[in-house]
Amino acid sequence: MNSILGVSPINTIAQNQALAWVVALRADNVSNQVLDDFAGWLAESESHREAWSWALDTWETLGVVSHLKTESLLMTEVATPAFHWLRSAFSIDALRNRLLPAAMAFSLVLTLAAVALFKQAPEPDVYSTAVGEYLEVVLADGSVVELNTDTALTVSFSDSARDIALLKGEAFFTVAKDPQRPFVVDLDGPTVRAIGTAFNIYRLSDDLAKVSVVEGIVRVAEKSDSAAMAVKSKFLTVDETIEIDSVTGLAEPQLEATAALTSWRHGQLLFDNTSLAQAVTMLNRYLEKKVVIGDAVANNIKISGTFSSRQNKETLVAVAQALQLEIKSDTDKWVLFQSIP
Repeated sequence: MNSILGVSPINTIAQNQALAWVVALRADNVSNQVLDDFAGWLAESESHREAWSWALDTWETLGVVSHLKTESLLMTEVATPAFHWLRSAFSIDALRNRLLPAAMAFSLVLTLAAVALFKQAPEPDVYSTAVGEYLEVVLADGSVVELNTDTALTVSFSDSARDIALLKGEAFFTVAKDPQRPFVVDLDGPTVRAIGTAFNIYRLSDDLAKVSVVEGIVRVAEKSDSAAMAVKSKFLTVDETIEIDSVTGLAEPQLEATAALTSWRHGQLLFDNTSLAQAVTMLNRYLEKKVVIGDAVANNIKISGTFSSRQNKETLVAVAQALQLEIKSDTDKWVLFQSIP
């Protein structure tokens, strides 16, 4: 077992493989076969995923890790000639001899750069939506961000990084490939790093967020001062969802149909045998004047159907009609109630 730059020991063979993959995936023209091989290697074992996290952290310290170009996620054996050549060319001992002096020099460069940037760093771009609004923004790098109702985020781009801070609400990110600049979304501590991907993040509260992957791979990491035993990170692939709690850390990834989770992008609310209470909670995200359920309404009512998230008052009327309920307007709320024959 070896360790570099103070990182806990990880399987040496997996370390060599992970570092080789970093180099291979930074090539200008990465073939689909190499991408398939990488996805298969990553999925083979937990030690591979730990080694990959370690490799990313090590190379990011030197400012050379890049966005990966991930096109598919097939389970295959790692057996390409290029892979075996890279694995033999980049041993842990050789990298230690190169990385330690480089890391010290790079640390000095970062310190000097930080002093200069402190005075000239531009203000981040701010994008937001009001309750019930939708906004699509094309960023300077070609990435597209879609903001759902009552959402706010900031965007800070530099020559070496693309940093997003999702302050509240929900956003969908379609990330443009840029090998030199990682795309990272910060959630007040926990982070989501794109690896050639499209994904959705919904901040349910200040402490709780839900990440869902539609395309590619994302790496989700806990807040560094999480109350969990140790800071963890996990990789998510297509149709996987994970909850991030800034206090307790990462939950286990779950398979979940992303079409329903991201239907808001098309102005839709999808209810599939959804309880009335949950449907009202979803609808209230789009309404300034909130809906409450009257005391006489049965607790076991379910609803299914597709409704508009952008014509919210009409949707409220349609939901009431579908459930054979009445609706009335009070000063500060809408009330759903059961009419008495």
